[in-house]
Amino acid sequence: MITEDGVSHALGNPNGLMLHIDDEPTLYHMGDTDIFADMALINELHAPAIGLVPVGDRFTMGGAVAALACQRYFNFDTVIPIHYGTFPIIDQTPEAFVTGMASGPGEVLTPKPGETVEF
Repeated sequence: MITEDGVSHALGNPNGLMLHIDDEPTLYHMGDTDIFADMALINELHAPAIGLVPVGDRFTMGGAVAALACQRYFNFDTVIPIHYGTFPIIDQTPEAFVTGMASGPGEVLTPKPGETVEF
């Protein structure tokens, strides 16, 4: 990122993680990514059933773009929005994502902090 003073600052590596566990659904944690066309290849190679999708905007996708990524590139059974509401400059709720995902694919879960989700 280039700031107003023209100085380049690294914001970290925005990579995701695919989890393959025997006899469990495949999970894709998108990390701090934005939408990118190779998401189609990730889906083709891994066919993740569960998506942990960043929706906070500013440092990741915003809710509307995250919904577009899920609808265009994936066929998740379950989607959980992440990376929102943790500090003031990012989106405080996942509502834009939930609204964007109203037509699917998959069930959108928004667990409370500390709540357990089972698949």
